[in-house]
Amino acid sequence: MSSVSHREVPLELIEHIIDFNFDDKATLVACSKVARAWVQATRHHLFAKIRINTTRRILALDAILPASPYIARSVKEAQTPAWLSEHKPRDALLRIFKQLKAVKSLVCAGQTLQPTWNEVLGHLPSVKSLKLRVGWTDLYALNSLLSSVPEITDLFIETRMLSGVGDVDAPSARIVAPLSRLERMAVFNGNGLPNDFQSILLKEDLPRLESVEAQLGSDDDAVYLCEFLDRCGSKTMKDLHVRFTYGYPEGTPHGAWSIV
Repeated sequence: MSSVSHREVPLELIEHIIDFNFDDKATLVACSKVARAWVQATRHHLFAKIRINTTRRILALDAILPASPYIARSVKEAQTPAWLSEHKPRDALLRIFKQLKAVKSLVCAGQTLQPTWNEVLGHLPSVKSLKLRVGWTDLYALNSLLSSVPEITDLFIETRMLSGVGDVDAPSARIVAPLSRLERMAVFNGNGLPNDFQSILLKEDLPRLESVEAQLGSDDDAVYLCEFLDRCGSKTMKDLHVRFTYGYPEGTPHGAWSIV
């Protein structure tokens, strides 16, 4: 009788096949069913990005994690809602984030930002990138969120606020969370109106900030940007994009807000 030799697929080939199909979840699931040896290689991609942006998904993941803790270790990006009104999904999200020790990117989106995200997220030093898309938020809620991710290097904020956050010059109008590692920042008011959060951020000392996508929705926005560049931005700035979404104040010389 002829013997059939059993050969294992080289691990390097397995990883190459799976990496090639990293964004095709159907193929990754099929790969994981080929043999148990493939499961470990596929789970990294299958759970690298999780969308827990609805109550149903939050409760489902919370129920699964105790029996499958490897899922939490694989997560690199988590997408969450900006607001949760019920205690049950909030408590579930708190338990989930206690286990997400390797998450690098946090995406938070919704109509309004909940003011107590630091109580839900806890302390997430592993997070390096924060993306916030909301219709409206106040400074207290933003500070609460930023306090949970003190090690971020990338910050993206987009709002659609129709009014400002008050007196930007006031001593209380400041970011209390340390952002000493921030390298890239993009802050927009989607309605093209005054960009108060950008101005408040630029009041801070950001020693590593090297890239800014700025939207100027008022002459005050331009002043704060220029003051930041004069104060410390010119030392580290490598990439600066400026978008004007307002007209020059009447009687202002056309070159008054030029940025050099």
